[in-house]
Amino acid sequence: MSTDTGKARAPHRTRATRTRGPALVAMAMAVAMLAFVATAGAATHSVSGRLITVNENAGKYNVRGGLIGRWRITSYKRLATSPIYRAKGTEHFKGCLNVHRGHGCAGEESGTLSFRFRYWARFRTNGSLVWGSCWHPVTGGTGDFAGATGVLTMVDTATQHGVKTRYTGNVTLGVASKAEPSAVGGCG
Repeated sequence: MSTDTGKARAPHRTRATRTRGPALVAMAMAVAMLAFVATAGAATHSVSGRLITVNENAGKYNVRGGLIGRWRITSYKRLATSPIYRAKGTEHFKGCLNVHRGHGCAGEESGTLSFRFRYWARFRTNGSLVWGSCWHPVTGGTGDFAGATGVLTMVDTATQHGVKTRYTGNVTLGVASKAEPSAVGGCG
């Protein structure tokens, strides 16, 4: 006569290993809660707008839209000229996040943001722009932007009235520390 009840048993499990499982679950939950608390105050803001040239040779621009302030290219290195023009460098923004969509920075989060950038463009044989595009990840910040993360993309469009530059992206404020992504994401 068989006494098998059909339930699988793990003969190697002892009292110590049976009580370790709940402890590991509790530890994992505590780590997850700490990660949540560390980012609970973070807020991601979608921004878009335009750069207005102040002095192209000096790399100075005014910024309007989701960001309001001054933009300055702080370093620039040409990487290639053919078949596509490529460059890289660093930039500095001083101003505010225009959350209330006003015309100034009163009552808005403000400070400075630092960026690095990669630039790609196509030019005609006479040197005039056909198109340009660049990628600008945030590398640092001060004031209300301390600890900020994010990225902007910009597109240069040739018009009858000169080059127009539009930007779009995300800026996240209130991040306690940089962390590895929990999942692989993508654009599209």
